[in-house]
Amino acid sequence: MTKTDRLIKDFGKQIAQGEFEPGSALPSEADLCVRFQTSRNVMREVIKVLSTKRLIDAQRHRGLFVMPNDQWNYLDADVLEWALEKGANKELISSLIEVRSLIEPTISRWAAERATAIDLVAIESSYNEMAASRSDPPAFQEADIRFHNAILLATHNVVIQQLSDAISALQRAILEDTFRTEDEDITRTIRVHQELFEAIRCRNAKAAEEASLHMVLDTERRAVAELGKDGGSVLR
Repeated sequence: MTKTDRLIKDFGKQIAQGEFEPGSALPSEADLCVRFQTSRNVMREVIKVLSTKRLIDAQRHRGLFVMPNDQWNYLDADVLEWALEKGANKELISSLIEVRSLIEPTISRWAAERATAIDLVAIESSYNEMAASRSDPPAFQEADIRFHNAILLATHNVVIQQLSDAISALQRAILEDTFRTEDEDITRTIRVHQELFEAIRCRNAKAAEEASLHMVLDTERRAVAELGKDGGSVLR
């Protein structure tokens, strides 16, 4: 990690984790250079990157401000990681699940209609990795992410494919706070992923859509149990 990358992470985490209030003014560029012991050129690059993540609003002649948190780019993997690192954010997790329920069933339906033999091999391979990693939660979760990404790529929709990193970030963030390691839960997770793969393999679009929705609802159930949410809340 370069010094610039490290500062992006450190400063980004401070903002996302509430060290600076949303909407508040940030220290001047010169003060930030002192705070992070870096040059103006490096600090300007850090500010530029955090502005693209919509954490910072750099206003000409006025200074730097923290963006309101409802404008942060939660489709950015870094922003999601930083915002959730200190603990589950119930409203954010709820919003992520709502997005999954909106897009993943459609993605699964398209995959069932369009998947090639190569796509099916990639989906099955990721599923097999999940089944083989049931006693290794980190490996299991990464295989789960690859499984869904392989389904997304099987849509052969260039716009959806460009969202693959963002959607994977959504799934990873949700898994971090809803994943259960009990054997019963692992077995159920493997089973619903197998049902989805079989529906896609058999080109049963309706079954694929239903299996995907069932999977998201199961995630919501776990979120309610783990986080104590009442469900249906939206990010504000």
